[in-house]
Amino acid sequence: MAAQFCRILCPVDFDDNSMQALETAANLARESNGTVFVLHVVPMIIAPTGMPVYVDLYKGQEETAHAKLLEIAHKRLAGLKYELLIHTGEPAGTILNAEKKTKADVLVMATHGRRGFKRFLLGSIAEQVVRESVCPVLTVRCTPTQNDLVGTWMTKNPVSATPHEKLDSIAAKMHAGGFRCVPIVSGDAPVGIVTDRDIRQRTGYLDQTEACKAMSEALITVTPATDIREAARLLRERKIGALPVVDDGKLAGVITTADVLEALMQGAEHSG
Repeated sequence: MAAQFCRILCPVDFDDNSMQALETAANLARESNGTVFVLHVVPMIIAPTGMPVYVDLYKGQEETAHAKLLEIAHKRLAGLKYELLIHTGEPAGTILNAEKKTKADVLVMATHGRRGFKRFLLGSIAEQVVRESVCPVLTVRCTPTQNDLVGTWMTKNPVSATPHEKLDSIAAKMHAGGFRCVPIVSGDAPVGIVTDRDIRQRTGYLDQTEACKAMSEALITVTPATDIREAARLLRERKIGALPVVDDGKLAGVITTADVLEALMQGAEHSG
């Protein structure tokens, strides 16, 4: 084992789960006199091009992450060889790229699995890394804390509309509430979502167009128990700005890109 695991890559996001994974990586390094490459990925949910607010946000997250990594390394990796890495991008792909660049012998990471499930959530960061990694992956399965969950950050009881409601009525709701999307419900169940982009595309016809003719098809939803990182992945991959949150078949809330960014920022600032 000492010869095999001399270069150990450990992605961390500063919560208790990833700290457990880092402790496992540190133990491997002690056994092998190896080097731990500690990687933090700042998730790029929105491309920053032409958007100074988000450029500043990512820069701020990188600076916060650097300070946190230094503190963690001092406390948890004393006496070990290590390197600290910070990258901004899509988490799974960034981890896999770092694996190649560091020539890692093993990758150690937390999985943020749900209680009661015997496998990773399909499409999760951990599963993608396990599937595509060229080196062994040691996963440390942990239960997410309350702050990791969509239910903590979503807007509860959001304003909604019906499938046959006209877009001028929905546009008025958006303007009054200062939000950029309205979920469309039939009964209590979400069947679609109308965004400010849908409204803009039908300017001049809002009073003639029903929501069901404008709402996004193939609705993607999450639950209050969905990990906030999974919500971030869905928002990025699907290039959408919001996800309806469904609980027991009924609309429970909406989680937006801004909500996710706030959750990830606070996680970086306040986790130990």
